[in-house]
Amino acid sequence: MWNHAQAPRPADALASRQLYGITLEDADGHAQSLSQWRGKILVVNFWATWCAPCVAEMPDLDKLQQEYSERNVAIIGIGIENRDRVRQFRDRLGLRMTLLAGGFDSLGLARSFGDDQGVLPYTALLSADGRLLKAHAGALGAGQLRQWLDATQ
Repeated sequence: MWNHAQAPRPADALASRQLYGITLEDADGHAQSLSQWRGKILVVNFWATWCAPCVAEMPDLDKLQQEYSERNVAIIGIGIENRDRVRQFRDRLGLRMTLLAGGFDSLGLARSFGDDQGVLPYTALLSADGRLLKAHAGALGAGQLRQWLDATQ
């Protein structure tokens, strides 16, 4: 099982510029420009409905989004799925965090943040100015993510 943190790579500035230039549909079919999160600490979680560790960590990510929302933090999920599957997943779990439908093309964005093997889930932490601070392949525990976020405050 893949489960490791990675140091940021030189190409990460390019990756954050790519991220902020992307528009994806949310679970309700509305276009969401990722640039709306520029200026916030941003956690981007790449996931899929068929990925058991992804499904298991999603409620924790949702709770952390609610907990940190007043602290200039946004936690978003980019599903390697179509919009209908993302919506069904959100509704089934009762999630409130932003979930976007990226399809398999979003694996390229995950790759630009260091996910060279296509591991899911894959989580990237970006500073308010878009620098990649941390990346993690595999399930990321709520305690570890809380430590990451607290270190940015």
